[in-house]
Parts: sequence; structure tokens; C-alpha cells
Amino acid sequence: MSDTVTLTLRATVSRRLEAECITPDAFAALDEGAIARLSLWDGPHAIPLGDLFQVRGGAAARVHVAGDLAMVDALGAGMTTGALHIEGPVGRYVGTRMAGGELRVAGDAAYGAGLEMTGGLLDITGNAGDRLGAGRLAAARGMSGGEIIVRGNAGAEIGAKMRRGTVIVAGNAGPRAGIGMIAGNVIVFGSAGEDPGRFNKRGTIVVCGGVTVAPTYRYDCTYRPRHLAVTMVHLKSRRKFAIDDDVSTARFRRYTGDMAELGRGEILARTDER
Repeated sequence: MSDTVTLTLRATVSRRLEAECITPDAFAALDEGAIARLSLWDGPHAIPLGDLFQVRGGAAARVHVAGDLAMVDALGAGMTTGALHIEGPVGRYVGTRMAGGELRVAGDAAYGAGLEMTGGLLDITGNAGDRLGAGRLAAARGMSGGEIIVRGNAGAEIGAKMRRGTVIVAGNAGPRAGIGMIAGNVIVFGSAGEDPGRFNKRGTIVVCGGVTVAPTYRYDCTYRPRHLAVTMVHLKSRRKFAIDDDVSTARFRRYTGDMAELGRGEILARTDER
């Protein structure tokens, strides 16, 4: 028997579907026929997974999904173990409430990727939408563990209300990155949009490109953060993340804030100062 369950999309998805059943946890104990009978949801209407996907393999915690899933939401929701690899774009909430395992998306991800994530790795090759690694709009906290990597750009309010964990964006981030952060790390290798770190309590926001720091932050010092050099080694060696060599030795201007909150958060802005 194969050690991988493979799902291949049969036809274009023209309406939004919810696919929380597509996780290594769900597939690990099921044979091919049982997997095909799991339900996708079109509003209140159930659709057998096998009607939308060709299913090959069973009883495996490695899952490979292929096709344009931009209209399919909640892939990998709540997964705790195994590996889910998706070839193509995905819809909203990919990896929401993820607690463990490895979820890789070879394409773009829409709104709410890694929403309220508590553990594991979410790696997105393309771009990510708004509220990456954040919480639901009314929630008290967002991401509280794990690691999210976006190798393209990300939208607004990434890491909103995050408690722990790390969000890394290779490109640019939209406005209000880290809004309401309780703790955790947001690292943006490109530029950050307006108003980053608003209401930040203890979180760290690192920006290697352009950033405008809010007046509620105070300049502290300019230095080379050693912890950031360790993170760069991890990204290059473990995550195959392309990083310019000079980033590890760059100097950063440190700002503390948000003074409208506890004032224990920080924004590290890369600088050419010596």
C-alpha cells in the first residue's frame, strides 16, 4: 500500500466549498473508499469527497492534493500530525487551528491562512492574503505557536493578536502588521505597510525593507541582534529560504512600544547606519 494519499481534482470548482475533512489526521485510519465518502460542504449541503477528487491510497498520514483549490476553504484545518502538500492555489483558512505537522502550499493562499494556529509548519510558496496567522475578528488572541513562512507577499494585519510563534514573509506585508500582538515574532524581508505594531504588547516585528514607525514607539538603540542571526541560519539550513548574506550581519534600529499599551514590544528596522 502507498504511504501517501493522493487527491486529484476532477473538475473546476466554481462555488466556494469547505474541506475541513482533508487532513492527515482524518486519512491516517481510513481506506481509499472511506476517504472518498468523507463530506465536503457547500453551505448546508454535503458532497462526497470522491465526487470532487479522484482518491488514490489510504491509511497514510502523508497527503498530496493537486488542482486549483482557490474556491476550497479550510484545507488542513485542525491538523495535528503528518504532512499535507498542496500543488496549486488554496482558498480561505488553510491551516486554521493547525496544531502540528507540515502543511505546504505550492501556490497562493487567501484570507486567514494559519488562523489561530498553535503548532506545526505552514509553508506557502506564493502570496498570502489578509490576516495571516491572526485571530478571528472577535477573538481575544490569534496564532499561539508554530511557524508560518510565506515566500511571496502578504496582505494586511498579519500576526494580528498573535500570542506566540513566528510569521516570516519574504516579500512585502500590507498595513497594520502585528496589530494587537501579545507576543511572538513577525519578520518581513521586504517593506511593511502603514501602522505596523499598533497596540503591540510584547511582540517583536522585524522589517528589513522600508517601514514607518508610529509615534507611539520610542527609539532605543542601533545594534546587530544576535537572535536574528540564529533565525537566519535556521531559515537557510532548515527551510531552504533564500536570504542575502548581509542580512545576518546588518544593523537594526530598535524602537520600543506601543506606548499606548505596555510598551514592551519592539520594532527592529534595518538600517545602513554604522
